[in-house]
Amino acid sequence: MTDNHAPASDRRIATVFLLALGAYFAAQVGLRVALGGSFEGDEAEMVVLARDWHFASGSQPPLYNWYQTLFFKLFGVGTLGLVLAKNLMLCATYAVTFLALRPLAGVRPAMLGALALGLIPTLAWWSQRTGSHSIALALTTTLTVAAFLHLLRAPGRGRYLLFGLAIGLGGLAKPNYWMVPPALILAGLSMPVWRGVLWDRRLWLSGAVALTVIAAPYAAMLAAPLATFSDTWEFRAGAGGAAQAMWPKGLAYVAQSALIEAVPALLMAAAALAFGGRAMRRLPHIRPEAAVLMRAALIGLGLVALGVVVTDTGFFRPRWLLPLFILGLPAAMMTLLADASGRTRRNVVRAMAGLALLVLAAIADTRLRGAGSDSLRVDRLAEVIEETVPDVPRLLGPHYYTGNLLLHRPGWTAFPPYPTDWLIMPHGRVLVIEERKRPDEVLGLLREQGYRGATLPAPVLSREVLIPYRFEDAAPRRLRLTLFDFGPTRH
Repeated sequence: MTDNHAPASDRRIATVFLLALGAYFAAQVGLRVALGGSFEGDEAEMVVLARDWHFASGSQPPLYNWYQTLFFKLFGVGTLGLVLAKNLMLCATYAVTFLALRPLAGVRPAMLGALALGLIPTLAWWSQRTGSHSIALALTTTLTVAAFLHLLRAPGRGRYLLFGLAIGLGGLAKPNYWMVPPALILAGLSMPVWRGVLWDRRLWLSGAVALTVIAAPYAAMLAAPLATFSDTWEFRAGAGGAAQAMWPKGLAYVAQSALIEAVPALLMAAAALAFGGRAMRRLPHIRPEAAVLMRAALIGLGLVALGVVVTDTGFFRPRWLLPLFILGLPAAMMTLLADASGRTRRNVVRAMAGLALLVLAAIADTRLRGAGSDSLRVDRLAEVIEETVPDVPRLLGPHYYTGNLLLHRPGWTAFPPYPTDWLIMPHGRVLVIEERKRPDEVLGLLREQGYRGATLPAPVLSREVLIPYRFEDAAPRRLRLTLFDFGPTRH
């Protein structure tokens, strides 16, 4: 093949790859719309929070809320509006990764690097099944990588500004995004080839743009600390107590989380090395751009470990490491397969396509059988509530239930799934939905919304209900409805 034909061939491969990505995520949308069912927890939370515009709400930055609200306004509050938003953002994550890596090594290696994202369980499975803000985190991390590589290749004022914009958007996606910019900058400074670019005073432009983007939303979040910091308890869950250090257990969770997220990639790498022939056993040449991304992932992991020790964190979830895997895994896979034969590369692409089809099949399987939260008949719960309390008041309960109820009854209202002071001076009626018959659970739900009473008020009515599942003769889920009437508004 001549050089004149190579660019046309590369363009054709790139087009086919991007179209295949679009077709896959379109299939995910079609599958979810066709199968229906209830929303999972994080999806249901979006129904509660994103039916209307809010400048800030809850403990997460507002980017995904704004994005989801836009799709609900365009397509209605339903399955299409939710899964279309989700899958467009996921598709963009893979596409941006491919486009960012393509100038480094060409079309085929960049394609393999982008497909490596499918080996991250949080991104390939959890985000597809129930994720929300983590999807915005994934996309903004890839946009930051693209802007960073763009800056390294040809530094200029516009590219420093673009890097700052990407950082600002990432800061509006999810708090754990903030491990990305320092990891990238420190990795670049550790390599002489990039040191001049990142020791440039124009980097302050990046910081200024990022600060401008996040200033107003972060100010709004800090003005509502009760909601903003409502989830910080989780960092101290699961290890020790007030009298002993929690960080050793926290570091163990970090190591365990890294291993869990790395298992599919390690299996793929082992298979490539085992069956890829002699060329795969040679030490690969690492391009500087790939090296800086892999180094950034390791530096980010070190920063996470340092943060765990400094803050005495006792608990850590695997999905919180998602940005680091997005930083390092595509570059690592691209480097590993740099000298692989065409047959090996094709086999890797086939394996990734097979894995993608397995994810589609698994999504269908979870919604076509079993007694899971995605097949609970929340529409039946809505009917029971209408029978019990014809004039339905504001709902209070786990956001899985309130979100799915609002999906079926858009005219109803619910308390937000984070602490407020709405019940400091309670008035009107509140319908509480609880999963377990424990008085302290209902009292805890009321107190989360500001109720200051030491005991539960006398309920107007209380009713136990059994909610069935769609496809399995499993025991129905037992819930309790409790109606409280706090009287007229107090002045």
